[in-house]
Amino acid sequence: MLTVEDITGFFLENASKSSQSPIENSQNIPIIESWVGVEKDGRAVIQGKLFGHPQHPLGVKMMTSTIQRYFGGAGHVYVKTRNSLYELGQPLHELALPVEMPDFQSMAKMTIWH
Repeated sequence: MLTVEDITGFFLENASKSSQSPIENSQNIPIIESWVGVEKDGRAVIQGKLFGHPQHPLGVKMMTSTIQRYFGGAGHVYVKTRNSLYELGQPLHELALPVEMPDFQSMAKMTIWH
């Protein structure tokens, strides 16, 4: 079973430091920006802001379903859910955390970057 630590560790090792703007995505794969890895019901999911999805407005807050696998190439990191593929943009930084967590889910475990 994948863990949040697996995904974030892979991201830190494989993501390019020079990322493109989420609006300039040339591969037509939606990008999740300002993201955090969260364990929900013991399974890894990603929560963040979605860009480049044809059915959702730019920057809409979202949470993926369970991450099935992750992979990378050419400085990009991708996560695959059962029905979707996303690129991971820049993770959420500690200073951007909200004072209170949203009520729609309980946060059992989070990974934060400094």
